[in-house]
Amino acid sequence: MTNAAQLQWEARWARPAAAAAFLAGVMLLGQVVLFQSVLDDRPRIEPLPDFLLSVDERTGLFLGSSVVQALGVLLVAPVFLYLFRASIARGAGMPRWFVFLVYIGPIVYAVATLLGSIERIDLSHQFADGDFTAGEHCPAIRGTPGDDCAEDLLREKANSFVFGLSFAGSIAVAFLYVMLPLRARRVGLLSPFMGILGVIAGALLVLQLVPLVPTVVQAFWLGAMGSLYLGNWPGGRGPAWESGEAEPWPTPARRRGLQPATAGDEDEPEPEAAVAEPEPERPSSRKRKRKKRR
Repeated sequence: MTNAAQLQWEARWARPAAAAAFLAGVMLLGQVVLFQSVLDDRPRIEPLPDFLLSVDERTGLFLGSSVVQALGVLLVAPVFLYLFRASIARGAGMPRWFVFLVYIGPIVYAVATLLGSIERIDLSHQFADGDFTAGEHCPAIRGTPGDDCAEDLLREKANSFVFGLSFAGSIAVAFLYVMLPLRARRVGLLSPFMGILGVIAGALLVLQLVPLVPTVVQAFWLGAMGSLYLGNWPGGRGPAWESGEAEPWPTPARRRGLQPATAGDEDEPEPEAAVAEPEPERPSSRKRKRKKRR
């Protein structure tokens, strides 16, 4: 594809890709709101048993939050595909087969999200009814025994296939968040901040150190990408978006006109001016110092 054809393709698909980015961010945040509305705070019940009881009580709402999350994950694919094609056209150095990961990763993660929610619903019904045998603490609901019982239930009754699918999908999507922003930053399509934020979003997606934070970071990154695709970036996009070639993202000083591309060379003093400094007086000064010492 020629440079002109690539720029035409980007102009034609910029709005759909931006719409997918905005909608994906909204759905991911909406999933958080729905999930929080599922939870309840029951007295003398630990968080994990309380979660299972809440899912058993609000099954439809919990399943709806999972569906919204899965749709949000699927909408991430067009966002990554647009960035992948733009980066490849500017020589980002990614293999062509990487595009299959752009398609497969979000699909696997979305399917695993739905299957995992169905599994949680089934386990929550078993926990609420006490119709299972798992561990020495079961059946129990309140206090520490209830917490231990819930952990035993999730450990012994969990589906290993669903767990493996969820792990593979999350790793694939996290890899997209890390690899694509770094390569796009290299060819000038993303600012350093957006490149680093994408890496953070991918790392948090796998580690899950703080609840809800990974989803918020992803939603913010997706919203920023939508604005970037539409050209509504503060101070303007990098020149690589207009030229179709790999060009560095301009620094804030260069954007303000304080650091032109040739300013460093023009402002440097000429070599003749530096050589014009008189230096024959240095030996005489040394001689005077020696006389004073004598």
